[in-house]
Amino acid sequence: MIRSFSFRYGDNRGKQEWYRVEDDERNICVRIDRREAEEETFFAEVGKDFLDELEDAVKRAGIMKWDGFHDIDACLCSGDSWVLHIFYTDGQEVHAMGHSAYPHGFKVGKKEIEDIFHKFLD
Repeated sequence: MIRSFSFRYGDNRGKQEWYRVEDDERNICVRIDRREAEEETFFAEVGKDFLDELEDAVKRAGIMKWDGFHDIDACLCSGDSWVLHIFYTDGQEVHAMGHSAYPHGFKVGKKEIEDIFHKFLD
């Protein structure tokens, strides 16, 4: 079961979205920070069913296979960047990041994540 989830994606035009979930054993909280022309934050308490839905999406999109992907060119000043952290209750972790570089299936996985979190914003 997912204990915490964080996915941040920023593009080279200044748009950034950061999706987070924390399960502190009392509450499960979703936080979405968005920045385009203005900053916008959304916060909500959700149930275990949301964590189940998120975990299903992670499995369906093969996001766990991203673990260990690390492709960042420190000298590159433009481009898109992203960071993913998932911590599970059994101690397992998924940690990946890139700058204008993506693991196999990134586009599908990013869409799965956006679809789940954007339903709070619509």
